[in-house]
Amino acid sequence: MNYSLSNMLGRSSVGSAPVISGTAFPGETLTSTNARQWYADGNAISGQTSSTYVVSLSDIGKVITQTGSNALTIWHPNTISGVARFWTSLSNVYNSVTPNVLATDGQEVRQWTEIISNTNADQSVSILRPVYRATGQSSNPAIQFDGANDYLNLAVPSNVLQNKTAGYLICGFRDNAHTGGNSSHILIQYSNNTLSNPRLILYSRRGGNNFAAIARRLDAEAAVLAGSANNGNYNVLAAHADYSGGNLYLRVNGVVTATTALTSSGSTSNTPSSTANLGGYASFTETTSGFMTAACVVNASVTATQLSQIERYIGLFGGLNIPLV
Repeated sequence: MNYSLSNMLGRSSVGSAPVISGTAFPGETLTSTNARQWYADGNAISGQTSSTYVVSLSDIGKVITQTGSNALTIWHPNTISGVARFWTSLSNVYNSVTPNVLATDGQEVRQWTEIISNTNADQSVSILRPVYRATGQSSNPAIQFDGANDYLNLAVPSNVLQNKTAGYLICGFRDNAHTGGNSSHILIQYSNNTLSNPRLILYSRRGGNNFAAIARRLDAEAAVLAGSANNGNYNVLAAHADYSGGNLYLRVNGVVTATTALTSSGSTSNTPSSTANLGGYASFTETTSGFMTAACVVNASVTATQLSQIERYIGLFGGLNIPLV
């Protein structure tokens, strides 16, 4: 595979010190010249004593070594400057706050904190909270939304898509009612004042049984939609608004499935979003049903390689092999 984010540090040439090689990306296999204990950030990885190690989803950003070996730093979404928010079901899913107590299987999610800027997805009302599932998707953790009224609030006013030339909403999700429930299933939404004035929204169901993205560049413009047929599988969905280029793209598992022209091109209005949510909207008529593993907001143009890194990582939660480019 023509791809490397390896940070090769301190390679030893003394005696039989092991040398580690491979692609430093979750899901990829690292190979050593010796069979020895593997370490992540200096902590022994239980059961990993052979000459190979498959990088775990939870290893992002960690330094992987063996005793006396060179070090490899694993990819992390924070290496991409445009990534502004990144929620992962592997981290910071809390059942209660102040103090923060991690949710266990079957407990309500009071708060979910992302790993780039520590932005909280929050729900103070018990009946509106989704549930943490320790093995909700392909033996990996997931946040389960019930399709009736569950959703998480994002902090507003939000400038994450204010005066920007590009925006991406990316989500790993399995909709378990992709042809039923509410007519619209919101995964991530940022709107200027109400849901009828969207800046960028990603859906697992809208306009019939479709995956969909909706966007508008300027506050006074009409919104446009890009949609393609949905399904009940685990998917990595992405709404990509190329505001400067004047196009909206819907991506499914690394492939563009729909494109629609925006009303105009340039930067978004220099105004903040005043509503933002994960999993639905406060009206209860656009909440989704299913299992979310990760959610990402990108607010600058990224390369095709960088976008594939994000999509591949999120895909691994559901066993998808989205190729790196």
